[in-house]
Amino acid sequence: MKDLKEIIKLISKDDNCKVFKPNPKLIIKRKIPKDLDLFFKLTNGINLFENEPFGIEIIGKENFISTNEYLYPKDDVIWEELEGDITNNWFLIAKSEELSQYISIDLTDNKNGNCYDSFLDTHGEEGLSEIVANNFTELLWNLYKSKGKGESWYWIKKEFEKIGDAFD
Repeated sequence: MKDLKEIIKLISKDDNCKVFKPNPKLIIKRKIPKDLDLFFKLTNGINLFENEPFGIEIIGKENFISTNEYLYPKDDVIWEELEGDITNNWFLIAKSEELSQYISIDLTDNKNGNCYDSFLDTHGEEGLSEIVANNFTELLWNLYKSKGKGESWYWIKKEFEKIGDAFD
């Protein structure tokens, strides 16, 4: 796997992707993994292959919020932050709204940086919150390598070596 700077450089040269300029004015007030911090210093998000079936947006700073809050806004009576729920520390890192596909990054100390499948219908459900990458750099590389093509997301394909579930 390449390092994050190399991946971003490669993506920036791809005509099917768009890298947004960093926004140093926006501050993230949480401790985030080092690779994600570097990503936000180098970019303010990336659109990967938006014209492909599995194109996806890597979130910029302004949308880096709790996945629960994003999927279930507080004015929505369904959402309520439950004390001790591990999903309270999962933050939205990628989304494909048309496909109801979201990816969360874990900001807890013990699983800091793990990325999870947060498909709208299964977000936060034990046994259905698959770890799709061990860290942000791995996630970005795997999403880029997939080119947004195929029949499914890279972690659903047979050849993907399962990492585990967020609740393991």
